[in-house]
Amino acid sequence: MKPGVDEARKRYLAAELRRYWPRAEETVLRLGIPAAPAVEPEPLPPRLATVALPEWAGDLGVDGGLLVPRQFVIPGPEEIWRRVDWWSATYWYLNGVAERAHEQAHGPVHSYSFRLKNWDARLWERAWVNRIALFLRRWAARESHQKEEVLFGALPAAEVLVTHDVDAIRKTPAIRIKQTAFHGYNALRYAARGRPGSARDKLASAVRFLFSSASYWHFDEIARAEQDAGIKSCFFVYGGDLTGRSLKQALFDPAYDVREPRLAQTLRTLSANGWQIGLHQSFDAWHGAAMAVEKSRVEEALGANITMCRQHWLRFSWRETWRAQQAAGLETDATLGFNDRPGFRNGAALRFHPWDEASGAPLRLVSLPMVLMDSQLYDYAALTEAEREAEMSRWLDEVRAVAGVGTVIWHQHVLGPDYGWRPGLDALLARAAQRGP
Repeated sequence: MKPGVDEARKRYLAAELRRYWPRAEETVLRLGIPAAPAVEPEPLPPRLATVALPEWAGDLGVDGGLLVPRQFVIPGPEEIWRRVDWWSATYWYLNGVAERAHEQAHGPVHSYSFRLKNWDARLWERAWVNRIALFLRRWAARESHQKEEVLFGALPAAEVLVTHDVDAIRKTPAIRIKQTAFHGYNALRYAARGRPGSARDKLASAVRFLFSSASYWHFDEIARAEQDAGIKSCFFVYGGDLTGRSLKQALFDPAYDVREPRLAQTLRTLSANGWQIGLHQSFDAWHGAAMAVEKSRVEEALGANITMCRQHWLRFSWRETWRAQQAAGLETDATLGFNDRPGFRNGAALRFHPWDEASGAPLRLVSLPMVLMDSQLYDYAALTEAEREAEMSRWLDEVRAVAGVGTVIWHQHVLGPDYGWRPGLDALLARAAQRGP
């Protein structure tokens, strides 16, 4: 990475963090933040350091400190927090500099953290970018001898945005195969870890799922629950073509046509009543022009333009996906997160414009982080109901603690007896509807 950040990128960062300083932005830009020397190539896995904050800002960190890449801590006699290139650390997190370097060398990890071998998971445990912004806000106010609220205004309310990926509207043979296999895989995984009870439970789930019948149509049920909670969510809908599909497409893509009369009418009704409808691209439409065709198909069914999307299976490339989405006319993406764990993939609970190195400017498209997904609580971890609720609170509490923004996924089809995840949705809606910290 180049030494420090140039003036254009510094102003870009200040603008992306403007929710923390809606006024007096120049006060933050004038802080005496040093520029770290260049480091080539990017160290992988990232080497991290915990920077102790001064006593007057210790509450903004985690155990009194902030986690940053070591390359941005400059040697010297001053207190460590004064020797950190905070602008470069913020840019590094926000734009996934380390993951981009990994992708360039090895290809996209497509949102599976386990493919980032030996990476320190603390990177994803907290919204470090937001915490850095809170620190800079307080530091600038202290330098100006003013209270933060007087200089910058009050902190914004946190935003927890509920979303639903519509992967299925009926139980298909492909779903039976995939979910049964996934339960079987988890049974083997738990057995290998010395957890025979969990292994038996997953094996029983596999057998039940293979032979059960269930309805996967839960739009009305979700809408009623959200209406009661005072929430209007977003449904991400598949726009692929069912004709001439390959075996791969049959296994990995949804098996419905968005133009089916019942589905199209349901989406139109939801949209008319304030719910948002977005695009859920097909498995292979994470780059290239295919997503534009799929977007048009959803718009045809909806009778309206759509601007928001989330990639199916969170299939994502730092280099290609956002550019392709923007080229397709999409304005907001809610993909950035991991399949196999909750957390903050770019250390941020923030709505932001990704920086495009090719053009030397930010994209028009906005990225929203995906912090938590239902399958992470039920499929990827063997948790009790109480443990699931505690885990849910853990991640949403971090969004609220930093006055941040995050999306959560609860799939449309998982409310029935095949999955039994309705209690989790109720708990999620109760937490998402909370106001204040």
